[in-house]
Amino acid sequence: MIERLTSLRVWLLMAMLATAVVTLAAGNFVVNRLGAASALTADQEKALVTARAIASQIQGGAGPPELRALQQALPNDQIVVVRHGRTIFSGPPLASRQLELTARAPFPGGRVLLRDHQSPDPGGLARETLVAAAIAVLVIGEAWLAATVLVRTVRKPVGRAIETADRLAAGDFSARMGVAGPEELARLGRAFDGMAAQLQRADTEQNRFLADLAHEIATPVSALSGFALALTDGSAATASERGEAADIVVRESDRLRRLLQDVQNLNRLELAETVRREKVDISALCAETALRFRLAAQSAGVSLLVHPGHVSAVADPRLIETVVNNFVSNAIRYTPSGGKVEIQPRRRRAAIIITVRDNGIGIAPQQLERIFDRLYRVDEARDRGTGGSGLGLALARRAAQSLGARIEVHSEPGSGSEFRLILPSAPALRPDDSTSG
Repeated sequence: MIERLTSLRVWLLMAMLATAVVTLAAGNFVVNRLGAASALTADQEKALVTARAIASQIQGGAGPPELRALQQALPNDQIVVVRHGRTIFSGPPLASRQLELTARAPFPGGRVLLRDHQSPDPGGLARETLVAAAIAVLVIGEAWLAATVLVRTVRKPVGRAIETADRLAAGDFSARMGVAGPEELARLGRAFDGMAAQLQRADTEQNRFLADLAHEIATPVSALSGFALALTDGSAATASERGEAADIVVRESDRLRRLLQDVQNLNRLELAETVRREKVDISALCAETALRFRLAAQSAGVSLLVHPGHVSAVADPRLIETVVNNFVSNAIRYTPSGGKVEIQPRRRRAAIIITVRDNGIGIAPQQLERIFDRLYRVDEARDRGTGGSGLGLALARRAAQSLGARIEVHSEPGSGSEFRLILPSAPALRPDDSTSG
């Protein structure tokens, strides 16, 4: 790229030189033509006056002696007098000089021809050539200076961009191009640095997710390994100890299975799985969700209510279930015994809203921005004890994005939380969507 910039300077110089040469040639031609036309007009008038004066003298009786005297007084002109069709006087021809013009003046019985020959200016051509050369050198210098300034202005930011791109390709996501130079190059720098910042954030999030996932998997694997070993080596001697160990193995196996299933679901959504559009009875879907979580709510001592309604939409029921299931699961998990969880579908103008409301522990304001992060927990100890993976809300957000919907949250610590899935009533189909129903 840098070598091309050097070539650009040469090409700019050549283009400016060509322009300068054409301009000089055209200007010189026009000036010469205008000057020649102006000089020719003046010389014609002068020659015509002289020819008329000679004709007047001939008419007054001037003869060859007087004409020879006039001829000597006009060394650059040739006088020719014609009377009755016969030349009675002709000055010496000036063959070595260029004929510029011929003036004619009549008199009774004849006419006077005055042939004006141009007097050569030996120094004129040299002066014009020298002036043109000086102007050409000046134009060349200006062209070279302009090309050099332009290339230097572009070379530095382009060089920084190449260096930054090489560092990013090598894995150094902290590299930045910087903002400098003209506005166009400054915009390039801002766009480049924005891209680098996004890559750095994505890399940081990926590394953090992998570390958190490894930690999440390590906990149940350690429990499985320890209690399985207790069952096989006889450490769990009594029937109650063996039963307790077996229960823990089953519980941790189920926890690990759900964690891996959530990871698979999240990966499937982020790989932009095809969204199926079909008519969905939202009210029936909410009722089915309540039925699915009825036993879990009874075990937690939480009442689960569904507000009746007649709401439908064109969407992917799997993705809506993913969102609502996570809302309800979290609401039951974070609502103490004796509390309640409500599911309410409704239509509001051009949107369909599915609300899941609880009167549980609530979420602190500083945590609201992070609850959709992967593996983030509001209450680490309580959530691990109840078996949550920490991926539920990340799954819900990604599913909502695939639906073209959004999620809103309102929560107060100690008073409960309200999660809302807001669906457009008539979502536009994407090119890769399929329609059924």
